[in-house]
Amino acid sequence: MPVDAGAQPRDARYTLGVNIGFHDSSAALLRDGALVAMVEQEKVSRRKHALGQAPVAAIQECLALAGVDLDSLAGVAIGWDINLTRMAGRRRFSPVGLRALLFPDAPAGQLPPVTWVRHHLAHAASAYYACGEDNVAIIVIDGAGENQCTSLLHGRDGRIELLREWPIDQSLGFFYASASKWAGLGEWGAGKLMGLAAYGRPSGSLPLRALPDGYALSLDGVDQVGGENGGDLMTLSFPPAYEAAVRSAFACHYPYTERQGEDAMSYTDFAASVQQALEDAVLSLAAEARRRVDAPTLVLAGGVGMNCTMIGRLVDSGLYDRVYVPPVPTDVGVSFGAALVEARDSGVFTPVPMDHAYWSTPFTDVERAISDAGLVCRPLAEAGLARVAARTLADGGVVAWARGRGEVGQRALGTRSLLADPRDRGTWERLNIIKGREMWRPIAPSVLEEHLAEIFPAGVGDPAAFMLAASSVAPSMRRVMPATTHVDGSARPQRVQRATNPAYWQVIEEFRQLTGVPAVANTSFNLAGEPIVYTAADAVSTFVRAKDIDLLVLDRYVVARGYADLPEDPVG
Repeated sequence: MPVDAGAQPRDARYTLGVNIGFHDSSAALLRDGALVAMVEQEKVSRRKHALGQAPVAAIQECLALAGVDLDSLAGVAIGWDINLTRMAGRRRFSPVGLRALLFPDAPAGQLPPVTWVRHHLAHAASAYYACGEDNVAIIVIDGAGENQCTSLLHGRDGRIELLREWPIDQSLGFFYASASKWAGLGEWGAGKLMGLAAYGRPSGSLPLRALPDGYALSLDGVDQVGGENGGDLMTLSFPPAYEAAVRSAFACHYPYTERQGEDAMSYTDFAASVQQALEDAVLSLAAEARRRVDAPTLVLAGGVGMNCTMIGRLVDSGLYDRVYVPPVPTDVGVSFGAALVEARDSGVFTPVPMDHAYWSTPFTDVERAISDAGLVCRPLAEAGLARVAARTLADGGVVAWARGRGEVGQRALGTRSLLADPRDRGTWERLNIIKGREMWRPIAPSVLEEHLAEIFPAGVGDPAAFMLAASSVAPSMRRVMPATTHVDGSARPQRVQRATNPAYWQVIEEFRQLTGVPAVANTSFNLAGEPIVYTAADAVSTFVRAKDIDLLVLDRYVVARGYADLPEDPVG
């Protein structure tokens, strides 16, 4: 579980890592190289992806959680090396500018020493130092770093060695985001495109192809994107030549034009083609990394690491004995990675394996939030909360489960989740209606670790800890859990361990005892266009607005809209 932030020795060394990019800004705080807290700016500010926001609130939350202040910091590490981009020399990146950008409310004074960490090195560190092994192959795949989009690296003896990198005009992240935009799902709709792909069949050719030593993206008229000559990396803007080239390539596929509001199902074959091209390219990258690095473990980071279908195929390939992806492979994670690099170089470095994602903040002011909303509540003991939640689920209800320290990353992993019964196919529709999502998007199962192999006989591996890999559901279980089985017979499970989240494990165990099914349907506790709930007030507001959520379990309370709806502990 998270490092105890209380009663810290006065001579502890604190490192603050930040991502100051235009999107997904975040902060991570280390004590002697071990993670203490990590917070995403979007969850505090309530602006999806924190577009255009510095991680000011995220920094404040991390420092408050640890009980330290700016003067306690031995160093600040930034997950970009601005000096390698065309933004070098801008005033906002000077010591005075950075202090105003990151600590606007702090008294005047000196900024702790700042370390600029190359973006892909920060990504690599967030996976390598968190995986618990020393000799690993590393792949980083995202939209863009300072002047690269894909990197092969080797982690060994606590050091990270760059083996090869691809220039930004070869960006798999940009290519997939452009495809999402073409299919009418938006530049941030990569997850939607991945879900849509399961309904289609790959067809036709694309300018992305796998090669024996990696891959190649051939776009007419595009030489180099970003860096000194192209778009602004911090805003993820695509230069006109790149936009024109991908539009021309995509127009060769049915329905031959960019979606303008028509049925998304017309784009299923297109989505499947893009998804297969991505998977083939990444499999070839993994094989090349295996040839270059004599190690049985692959760790992967970068935004493309969120593609769970691709990760599932990597696991199934057998290229590696183990595939590890951290819970924050996106740019959120570079705050963590940059801090790790700075701490390692300082010599005060005791990282611990990241086997759970519960590094954000706990709830405060719970009673006030419930009272201000005019709701009713009842405190229950730990076991009683689990029994009430499980009984509500077994009876067909939807439960908002919000307890403990929040998860980091895009996946809800049992502390900020909406739960329902996986046995009822109607659960899929009901949860998507509650959240305002497209009906074809899948719902994932949270499964007790002890029973995972019963549902996923092929295995899912380490990525299941963070719901980051898809795997085939056993045919006999597809009819048992239709709400969480996708159209292609797969699902994206979370492996729930009693050691890392005992409260959530107990809910699922109580549900198993009632129904015989060791899993619940789980999606994030938020509505469309909103980040996952962060404060008690966020949880209560979402519950009030989403009338089809039957029960809220918030901290130590069961919460309902009226006394008639307020359950008691069935054995109490």
